[in-house]
Amino acid sequence: MVCRRVEELKSFIVMDVLEKAQEMERAGESIIHLEVGEPDFDTPEAIKEAAIEAIRRGETHYTHSLGTQLLREAI
Repeated sequence: MVCRRVEELKSFIVMDVLEKAQEMERAGESIIHLEVGEPDFDTPEAIKEAAIEAIRRGETHYTHSLGTQLLREAI
């Protein structure tokens, strides 16, 4: 017997993304998995250096949930 509340749980969106990524992979798409765990490649040097510089500038807090204004404009 399963508790009713357990039956009402919705799937975690990351698992939905993983399922879609695996489906695309089976269809021959090249996928870099970032939805769970860690990627299987090292962080590029340019990103490491940018992160270090951001820390030195004091940019150590969470951003707006939609990202920074600069990021949103770039997208």
